Amino acid sequence: MQIGKDALRVYYTKSHADLIHTERSRSQKVRGTWLSGAFRMLIDACLLEDPKWYAPLAEALAPRPGECILDCGPGSALRALYFADRFPNTQFVAVEFNRRRVAKAFKRASVMALPNYKAVTFEDVRKIPFSAGYFDKIMVVLNLHSLSPEDKIKNLKEIRRIARRGGIVLAADIDQPKASREDVILRITQLLYGSEATKAHMSGSWPQFLSEAGFTGVRRLSEHPVWIGRMALVRSRKQ
Repeated sequence: MQIGKDALRVYYTKSHADLIHTERSRSQKVRGTWLSGAFRMLIDACLLEDPKWYAPLAEALAPRPGECILDCGPGSALRALYFADRFPNTQFVAVEFNRRRVAKAFKRASVMALPNYKAVTFEDVRKIPFSAGYFDKIMVVLNLHSLSPEDKIKNLKEIRRIARRGGIVLAADIDQPKASREDVILRITQLLYGSEATKAHMSGSWPQFLSEAGFTGVRRLSEHPVWIGRMALVRSRKQ
């Protein structure tokens, strides 16, 4: 499947109903720009650059020739670039919030001459105008832990809309702490975004939101301690 320019346009929208993700939804009130920035740097250092959960994610994704795969969340621009290089006959699209990462990824992609790679970035509230059933598989990475329960479901319903029937959705996010220090990232998230956002992650029940959004076959594939947090990889399907 080739991805045309029209399919990758990004539009502003006043509606929150069709969001894939927004860094500042109406339910989120970040307490201090500097603290939020420091938190994102912490996420980068502790989670995005930890290789423990990358291998299980790649194994579960199992890209096939001709598929179109979306990587949505922090670090997606460089992560999708990695997959595009490994699987040249599969199309990869990244939705990334960090413009620096996108610029870095585009620079690398141009040098590597990867025609199967695209990246999109947006600020505040924007709508990604992909048509229903556009993607064969979707990765939702670190997209949910900072959202209220209401916005988690809205997020996942939009993901479900753009996944094809029978398509696979892999969600990787912060999970229930099971050892000393593994609650640090969640406690910082709670400070920034409120207890409602982190409650399901603290209890390990956050995969239930995939079921509530209409996905079937929701199951945990693996869990991985990542210094001051714990990541879980969850698989689901759109019937």
